[in-house]
Amino acid sequence: MLKFFRKIRQELLVANNPATPTARLTRYMIYAVGEIVLIVVGILIALNLNNWNERRKAEALELEYLQRIYTDLQADTSYFEDQIKECDKVIRSNYEAIHEAYKEQKTQEEYSRLVDLYTHRTENLVVQNSTFLELKNSGKLSIFQNRGIKDSLIALNRDYEYAAARIKEFNDFHSNIIGSLKDYPRKYSKERAFIFDEPHMFDPSEWEYINEPTSQAFKDQEWAATMYLVKHREAKELHKTLMKKIGFLTQEIEAELNERKR
Repeated sequence: MLKFFRKIRQELLVANNPATPTARLTRYMIYAVGEIVLIVVGILIALNLNNWNERRKAEALELEYLQRIYTDLQADTSYFEDQIKECDKVIRSNYEAIHEAYKEQKTQEEYSRLVDLYTHRTENLVVQNSTFLELKNSGKLSIFQNRGIKDSLIALNRDYEYAAARIKEFNDFHSNIIGSLKDYPRKYSKERAFIFDEPHMFDPSEWEYINEPTSQAFKDQEWAATMYLVKHREAKELHKTLMKKIGFLTQEIEAELNERKR
């Protein structure tokens, strides 16, 4: 395009080349100024095109990250739904175990059923935050034009960190409790039945404590079940709170993606 205009100016310069030196100098000066103007215009056009192209790349990258975060949030929603169900199972099972323990256990089979009711489930928090960590570690969190999404994302991951630390604290505490149950014969559980599969491996004296609510062994086992029940009640509330915040951020991202499609 610049060559086209330059050619026109050159033709006009040759066609209207005046005879006097002053007029010729004036004409060359005009030509030189025109060259400068064209160069400046060309640079500005190139810069604008480059900026436009960079904006397009940035917007495309932002949309890619929004989609990835949205996918992560959907995975986390499913994860927390499952965790809440598991917490309910642990709560119900340990509640039943505590109450059943006060009933007389007449046989080994009855005691084994009671042992299986005690649910000592321990799992740390595992969320899909790889996209957030990638953005954070690369310094790209500022890529989001919507400040609300950025702030909500940062706040959610801060809540993830708190919940993860809190649940780990629960787990460490309760693992120590289980480890301290010296009189708790775990071999009576169904999951260990394939190991202890001979009658002579069992002794009624190992489980008779369960019919003595005042014994230390009974109290220790009851305490462990109570703590696991309480732990999972707290974990459930943490999961429910996180799900609400995930839902809020998901709605923000959905609204942003729909706006971009218009």
